[in-house]
Amino acid sequence: MSVSYTTTWVMCATLFGEAAESMPPDERRAARLEALQAVVDAVELQSATSPPQTFARSAHPVLKYTNPVTSRFAEGVMYFWLDERRPVAAVSTSIRDDGAIYWELSSLSDKPLRLSRNGSVVWKPKSGGHPSERVPEAPPPAETAAARLIQMRQLARRFRLREERREAWQDGRLLTQPLYRWDHAADGVIDGALFGFAETTDPELLLMFEARRGDGDAPQWWFSVAKMTSSPVEVYLDDRQIWSVGGYWRNPRSPEDPYVEAKVGQIDPSLNPQ
Repeated sequence: MSVSYTTTWVMCATLFGEAAESMPPDERRAARLEALQAVVDAVELQSATSPPQTFARSAHPVLKYTNPVTSRFAEGVMYFWLDERRPVAAVSTSIRDDGAIYWELSSLSDKPLRLSRNGSVVWKPKSGGHPSERVPEAPPPAETAAARLIQMRQLARRFRLREERREAWQDGRLLTQPLYRWDHAADGVIDGALFGFAETTDPELLLMFEARRGDGDAPQWWFSVAKMTSSPVEVYLDDRQIWSVGGYWRNPRSPEDPYVEAKVGQIDPSLNPQ
């Protein structure tokens, strides 16, 4: 992408180096997670409106994951930015080979956003991935939260992710437990949930459902899709392809893209799992 990321988060060798080699595994992991959180603590997400609305981030990671298929060191965390309780964007920060810290940013909103780091705007998506639309042939949202969760899990199983990884296409694994759940009365959202498709436990795609109440209309199920991978993806609903996106690193890249990936930091490699 065209933005230059010049600030890095470096765990000093004088603190870690040889000392990290003798640290217990749980202390090394705590230091890695601290470095990942420091990256997201240093940014601010706002709406592209005047005046801008500043979005709060989920207080704790919605997911901690590993991906030994990609890298024997791969470890990461995911957070959401929220409009009150409703997710508007996701950030995944991970440590990869040689202690490199990468982030992946994905918009979950139909509206433009602005992400600032060290006083500069580094991401300004105009919209999310696949725009929101009604789920075809979906039942009316149930009356209780427990019954609606059953419905959303059933709806999620109608979707399929195909992803090109290591020069071959593979299916993503649906995580049946929602990553996050909410309601948002101001926007007529009775219930909502975000599901993930993953490689191992590493999210590659986010699938959002919302039971929305329109003006005088009965509530209906809506969905949207956002990628969390730089790989090419294809998304299917009832075996019909509804969305496809090419590989991030193969295509021209812009800070206006709904999904971006970049190296944003570095830790001492001795902090990686042994």
